[in-house]
This record gives sequence, C-alpha cells and structure tokens, in this order.
Amino acid sequence: MKAARILVVEDESVVAWHVQEALQSLGHEVIAIATTARQAIDIARSHHPDLVLMDICLQGKNDGVYAAEELYLKLNVPVVFLTAHSDEQTLGYAMKTSPFGYLVKPFKDADLHLAIQVALQRYRLEAAIKATQRWYATTLVSIGDATIATDVDGFITFMNPAAEFFTGWTQEQALGEFAGRVLNLVHEETGEAIDNPILAALCRGDTITLPSRAALRSRDGTERPVGDSASPIRDRDGAIIGGVMVFQDMSDRRQRESKLDAQRQILEATQSLLTQQLKSRTEQLHFSIAADRLRRHLLEQCHTERSDFLQWMLQEVVTILKAERGWIAFYDSAATVATIIGEFNLQETDVRSRLQETIEIAEFPAFYLQLFRQQCWVCPPPEVIPPVYATTNPLIVCPIQGKPTAIGEIGLVLPEGTLWTDYKADLIGEIVTQVVQAYQTEQQTRTAQAKVRELEHLKTLQDDFIEALSHELRTPLTNMRMAIELMQRMVEQGQDLENPNPQHQRLEQYLKILQQEWHESYNLVTDLLVFQTASATNNTLPMSEIHLQNWLAIVLDRFASQTGIAVQLVPASEMLPNIWVHLPTLEKILSQMLAHLHHANPALVIQLQTSATETALHLSASCQAEEGVSQRQQNVSSLRLALLRRFAIELNAKIELDQQSGSTTLTLSLPIRAE
Repeated sequence: MKAARILVVEDESVVAWHVQEALQSLGHEVIAIATTARQAIDIARSHHPDLVLMDICLQGKNDGVYAAEELYLKLNVPVVFLTAHSDEQTLGYAMKTSPFGYLVKPFKDADLHLAIQVALQRYRLEAAIKATQRWYATTLVSIGDATIATDVDGFITFMNPAAEFFTGWTQEQALGEFAGRVLNLVHEETGEAIDNPILAALCRGDTITLPSRAALRSRDGTERPVGDSASPIRDRDGAIIGGVMVFQDMSDRRQRESKLDAQRQILEATQSLLTQQLKSRTEQLHFSIAADRLRRHLLEQCHTERSDFLQWMLQEVVTILKAERGWIAFYDSAATVATIIGEFNLQETDVRSRLQETIEIAEFPAFYLQLFRQQCWVCPPPEVIPPVYATTNPLIVCPIQGKPTAIGEIGLVLPEGTLWTDYKADLIGEIVTQVVQAYQTEQQTRTAQAKVRELEHLKTLQDDFIEALSHELRTPLTNMRMAIELMQRMVEQGQDLENPNPQHQRLEQYLKILQQEWHESYNLVTDLLVFQTASATNNTLPMSEIHLQNWLAIVLDRFASQTGIAVQLVPASEMLPNIWVHLPTLEKILSQMLAHLHHANPALVIQLQTSATETALHLSASCQAEEGVSQRQQNVSSLRLALLRRFAIELNAKIELDQQSGSTTLTLSLPIRAE
C-alpha cells in the first residue's frame, strides 16, 4: 500500500511527536499536527489529507468527536480515533461518527500501521460504492433507451427521460400509476391491445420479449414502433421485488435491417483479411521468439576469447535458420571495396571458396545503395547482385550497421521454396548488427584493459625508478655533506685569529658555496619525491570558505614562527570576496612559494599582496634583489615550479612566474567558486 498523507490531531506534544515518528518510520507523510478541533478542520480544508488520526479529548470547547463528524460529513476525510480511554461510554460516544478505526494509547507501531491500512481500505471501498450508486442512477437517467420500473404489484416507481418522451407521461405524473395505464401497447397493423410485458414478466418470473409488430401509443395518441423486453427484478434471495422494461423506438431499426446483409458481407471479407493478418502476425511472433533466442545465444559468446568469432557466428546463423550457405563481407573505410571474410556451406555442395574475394562496390550501385540505406534485400533481381553471389535459390542480404552507415553485409542462401518477408530479413540484420557491435565493443574493452595494465606496470616501474634514483642521489649527497663538514672543522682548527691566512679565508668561502649547493641539490631530490607522491593522489578535497586577507595574516604568523622567514603582507586595495578552497593545500602552496623565494637568496625581502578579478583571486609573492645578487640566485628552479603547479591543479588554480631584471614574482590565481 502506498504512503498516505496524514493529519495528526493531538494536544499532548510528546504523544504527537511519538505518533509522527511512528508514521514516518512506516513511510507515511505527516502534513501537520493540530491541537484543537477548529485547527484540525482548517488544516484539513486547506491541505486535504488522506487520513486524520484524532485524539478524542482536545483543548477548546469542541472535542475530537465533533471534529471527526465535521471532517467526514463535510470534507469526506476518514478519521481514526486515538484515545487513552477504552470504556464503553467513550467507545459509544465515538461510534456515533462511524469512525474508520479506534486505537487505545499506548499502541504499537504494527497496530498503528494495521489501523491505517484498514481505514484507508474501508474508505476506498465506501467511496467506490458511493460512486457506483451515483453511476447507476446517472446511467439509468442518461441511457437513450426508455426505462420503466415497477414494484411487485405493477405500479410505476421509476421512469427515465426517454420513457417520459415515448409515453407522454412525466415521472411525477406516472409514479404510483398502474403500468397498464401508462404503457399502452397495441399491434402496429391491427391496433389490438397487447398484454403489458411488465405484468407478464412479474407473473411468469421470466423475461418477456415484445412482439415484432408492437407499437406504443403515447398519451397524445401518437404511435411509434417499439421493441425490447421486460424482466422481473429479484433480490439476493431470488424473490421478485419488482419489474423493469427497457424499450426503444424501432423506426430506424427496420431501415438498418436492410443494410445488414451488405454490412455482413463486408464483415466477412474483413474477417477473412484479419484472419490472414493474425496468421501473419503469429508467424512473426514465433519467428521473433526464435530470433531472440538466437540473439542471446550469440551475445553470450561475445565475451569469450574466440579468435574465429565471426566465422562461428555465421555458422550458427546458417545452421539455426536452416539456410544452405552464407557469407559475411566487410567494407573498407572508404566504402569502395567489399571483402568476404567468412563463409559457411551447410550442404557442402559448393566447394569453391570465396574467402578474401573482393568486390568493387561502385560496379554494383543498385545492390549496395539499398544496403547503405539500411534496407535488406529479399530475393534481389539477378541483374543487380555481384556475380560471386549469384544463385537460383531464394537469397536475403542484410546490412551490418555501423556509425553512421553500413560497415558490411551478411548473405543467406535459402532452400528452394522458402518464403521470407522483409520483417524476418530486417530482424536478422538487427541481430547480426547487435552481435557484431557487441563483439567489437568487447574487443575494444579488452584492448583498453590491456593498455591500462600496461600503464599500471609502467607506473610501477616509474615508482621503482624514482625510488632508486632518489637513493642513488641521496647517498653521494650525504657523503658530500660529511666531507664538507669535516673540511670546515679542519679549516676552523688551522685558523690563526691574530694572523689570518688569505688561503684559509678563500677555502672557507668555497666551503660555504659547496654547502649551499649541497643544500640546494638535497632539496631538489626531496622535492622530486614529494612531486612523485602528489602525482599519485587523486582524491576529492573538502572545501572551506575563507576571507583570504584575514586568513593570510594568521598563516604568515605561523610560517614566520616555524621558519624564521618574515614576509611583508601588503593590505588589499579593494574588498575581496570570500572563496571556497582546500585550506591545507593552499597553505602548502603558499609555504612553498615563500620558501622558494627565500632559498633563492635569504637576504631578499618578500612581499605578499592580493588582488581580484571577476573570476579569480590573485596571490602574488615577490622580492626585489639587492645590488650584486646574481640572476641565478633570483631564479626559481624548474622542478620547484613544476611541483607548485602540480599542487595548484588540485585547487583548479594556476601558478605564473615573472622574472625581470632585479625581481622575481610568483602569482597564484584561485578561481572564485560557489560552495
């Protein structure tokens, strides 16, 4: 049973909440909770619920019984009572409104569910009965045939408008009159009175048919031929409780009878045609069922690793359709040449193989034009087919569809006397096309899977190579660091502070350069590993909304405390919009930007400023080189820049590098996006 829209009327909030939870758990919709009778009636009038769960005791002067009576009688809404009282007095009081259910609190969810189902079912049944009664009454009034009903004694109890017209009596005039007086029947030719059929039906207890020449004389003396029957009305026990007569004007009927013979002949011819069509449709249905089995059989084998699948498919089609032989040909990409790639001879009478024979399509335009139009050939004329396909037996040729035109054909030579229709040929063409497309798709899938496996293998090799390369690079760098530190100690031990040695000073300067170069190389190797790890990550990032300028102030303080690098934040010249971004990734990119600029030359002053366009926020970190700083010290390495761009991709952002004489600027452009 489908979910219902239910109004809960309960003045105790805890109970109302419990009922709402129970209804929702049962899959119903609670449209509202009312606490008074008036509120319940107003809500029902505006929202039209399917059912109302009503507490009998409510706040206000009107109780639940009053509300239930108003809801059902005026709004036709069924009511199920909920009450904590089960005494006979309360039950009798509630029964006055004929409720659709009665639940005593506390109740179980199963009891509530059952009460709702019973109430809704009863409501639907009562509505159906009322509709049926209205329908019967309307039908009797609306039908074109005249209808007169009497009681068991033959006195009239009902007349519809058609009977009023034929008899000249209105229903008000006829009610209570004897049927023989109102229904004046005479013989059409002699004028003699005819026994009243209603009275005869009441006496005999059976249906009485009017004589063929009966006429009804109306109150004004007008006569018209009538016909039909009268029957007794019985109750469920079979006792006669009245009679009814239905009759109609037969004036037009006699004219129609003269046309019946001609119409009967037309019907017989139509019946013969329909019988032929039914026979044809039955044959089509049987063929469709067999063809569907063939389709499923062929499609099941598409997923196997058959190297000769097309040849096997042709063999199955020829065998199941009981053809003598068949072939499959495919066209080249330019649709200029057809090549036979498969053949099968069930009878083994024609031993000459046609495999790999080619046909110039342009030499047989009429034959191939129909195939390219996605139409099958059923017994094509001998003059249009290529000589290699020539046969005296029935022949069908179906196109194998591709995108957007035919990519090949399948031909079947049938036994002599076989009759095929276009429907059968089209169905076979569709089946072969579906199977070939499924086979090609399966082959493409296997090729793609093989490529994926190959790429996964290459990725493993790449990871192994990067790991080995990192190890090979870090080992000599570690040795270099130890050697530099050892040489620094030796220089420090050999220095004479009172008489400085210029050679020692130059050596100390060279060692500092070596230490800086070592540090730079070691960071590059570390960045390489970080880049490799980041390349393998492809997860959806959780976004947070931030105001960029406020967030930068907090992050720069944390960055300065962790690295000792001070960054000057330039206040924004305009109001910046909030953005949605993954904060850890943004902070990682910003830290890398500032660290790279600092590594280029620790003495440089880094400035950070923000700006906005219609589609993006721009975060620019720049430094002005002091006099004497080399261009190499200002450069940002390609590996570090690639790493920054890799991280920026995760935010759908961009990194741009601008190096001019005496300055270096890194700009991160973040898209302005909604949540």
